[in-house]
Amino acid sequence: MVANPKRIGSRPKMEGKRLRVLIAENHPDLSEVMSHLINAEPDMHCVGRIASAQEVLSSARSSSADALVLDLTLQGGSGLQLIDELASQLPELRIVVFSGLAHSEEAARECKRRGAAEFVTKGCDFNVLLGALRKTV
Repeated sequence: MVANPKRIGSRPKMEGKRLRVLIAENHPDLSEVMSHLINAEPDMHCVGRIASAQEVLSSARSSSADALVLDLTLQGGSGLQLIDELASQLPELRIVVFSGLAHSEEAARECKRRGAAEFVTKGCDFNVLLGALRKTV
């Protein structure tokens, strides 16, 4: 996991509120497991699951998500391009990239440069992803 020194937008700490998390993942089984694990956390709530790049912007807007878990290999679009669009159109949305890319350090740097708050490699302990989500607020 690599932290982003450049944070886009500003959001006050969410004391007493649950972090609203939107999941953009093209593997339905993984998306379902992530949703259940996020909902089991007392300070988080999954507000939706989507599987295609075309749904990301509209779902992020309509769900009022605080954070987005983003797989870079969604159907129908580039995850890197989505980061660009989200950073410019929804700067308050915190993006946590959750990726299985082989060259994760290089990918992490590129995602951070474009505006992602965190980068987590698939296959890690799920607590790493939960910690990355918590760090975004």
